[in-house]
Amino acid sequence: MTQQATVFVALSTGQNIANVLPILELAHPEHGDQVLWIESATATKSNWSNGALDVLKRHGITAITPLEVSDDPASLQQELAAHDLVKNGTHIIKLIANGGTKLQMLAASKALNGHLDELLYNSDRQCVIEHDRYGQPVQSVPYQNHHITLADMLECNNREIVPGTERCIWSTAQVPELPRYGTDVEYTRECHQRIAEWMEAHPHEPKKAFAYDKAAELAPEQHDKLIAQVKKACALACGSKFEIRKDDLKDLYNCVYKLDREAWKLVGDDEAPNIGRKLEDAVAARVVHWLEKNPELAKIVQSAWCNVKVRQRGSKEDALELDTALLLKNGILLHLECKSFDAHIKDMNSRLGELQRSFSQLARIAICAPSYPAFDRDSWYKKYDGNVALMKKWKQFKFVEFTLPDQPGAEGVTFEQALENWLKPYLPTVS
Repeated sequence: MTQQATVFVALSTGQNIANVLPILELAHPEHGDQVLWIESATATKSNWSNGALDVLKRHGITAITPLEVSDDPASLQQELAAHDLVKNGTHIIKLIANGGTKLQMLAASKALNGHLDELLYNSDRQCVIEHDRYGQPVQSVPYQNHHITLADMLECNNREIVPGTERCIWSTAQVPELPRYGTDVEYTRECHQRIAEWMEAHPHEPKKAFAYDKAAELAPEQHDKLIAQVKKACALACGSKFEIRKDDLKDLYNCVYKLDREAWKLVGDDEAPNIGRKLEDAVAARVVHWLEKNPELAKIVQSAWCNVKVRQRGSKEDALELDTALLLKNGILLHLECKSFDAHIKDMNSRLGELQRSFSQLARIAICAPSYPAFDRDSWYKKYDGNVALMKKWKQFKFVEFTLPDQPGAEGVTFEQALENWLKPYLPTVS
């Protein structure tokens, strides 16, 4: 007996990954399954669909029928109800409930009345597809079949990976070794001590200069020498009665200070100990080891990545960099942004905005910074701890303490326990 084919009805939206995942999870092209892709005027104007349709085709879903409609829900209802794939009654019809506006989705549901097998919903809370059949309880089924990649996620939003530094760290055949930083206690302490000493010897900018009038008052002899030097540079005799205006001297004084300050900003940090890279490598390795030891939580993780640079497709400029990122089965990206010393709220808000434009509005950032209470008596720790206290106040970001192995941080949990607390809400509650 030939299996009846399924038509997946999807309304294009600005977050098309929510349409793509249920189709990739459930569709069987070999059985004749196909997609009816509804494209509103707004979706066409915003170019929402191209990336998502390319992803579907690359995964073998090539039977895609476009249906262009206006933004008016009534028009959508009429045109969908009259479509051959709906009228002929030879297909199972499943409507994906994540797309379009609420009124457009209601219109689509009405158009399919009497033909609809079930509503499908990609959950934004747990890593499940919710199946809603008329008269039956909603059934939550964990994702387990789709093969979505990080590149697919980006393509749905007209973004791409900048090739070169990215690494897929899980699931891979080889588990990385844990580096010395973050594992060897004394080595970790020495790394922070070295960066503290370097920063003390290399301040971000020179000390603020005295105002011109104050400097002239405090060092009158040097002020006279400045006047003499200006006259000499201008080929004026030192005994000349020509007077240099005070405002000109003041402007000259300020220009010299600005020259020094701007030059200072351009001094490279190449000689600085690279503790940031050590932290990023340690976080990535510990995440992989944690996933290996927690199979239940690992089931909801599609893949884990580090050192990923992202840009708009066709652009030459990087827009975003991921230190360590977990792609969940329901398409949510969780990013660990590593900070070895400090961070700035304006920069972090900018990163969050770009992350959500590149993946989805559900993407989240956790600031991951060292928390080593065992070092609290070290001279560098007080300044660092103050920076961490500031970061913890930013409520739009979760804070994950990177701790020494099996040692809790200032908040009383280990790094691994903090990861578990972050991911647990996404675990399926199977109905």
